[in-house]
Amino acid sequence: MSTKALTRMLLALCLSLTSALAMAQDLQLELLGDGNLIIGVVSGADAAPAAELPVQIAASLQPEVTVATLQTDAAGIFTYTGEYAATYRVTVGNTIAEVTLGDAPPAPFTWPPIYITLGALMLLSLIPARMLRRKDLR
Repeated sequence: MSTKALTRMLLALCLSLTSALAMAQDLQLELLGDGNLIIGVVSGADAAPAAELPVQIAASLQPEVTVATLQTDAAGIFTYTGEYAATYRVTVGNTIAEVTLGDAPPAPFTWPPIYITLGALMLLSLIPARMLRRKDLR
């Protein structure tokens, strides 16, 4: 390979690294915490989707420990399922944002045991029975 070809290849490599670095600095990161789900949208400065970029997620209390490493899809979107009521720090390139997830949903209603329910219904049935019996006696 000639020196001229090698110089061109190095110049092309430097330009591609410079453009990638410039793009990483101009990223916009929008986060939404929905329950225990983090939904993120990454876009460039021109609002075009930033596709196939690495996304690092860390707990806010320990930002040096990465919890997950994801990648944006073709539309610049990523999702992550975290813990309820936790705060996460999301890093894409040089852009950092934090999101706090919501509380856990309340426990579903559970009926008391069937014998308690039937007993309560039987006791309640005494009220109309007594009222009807009084009318018959008069």
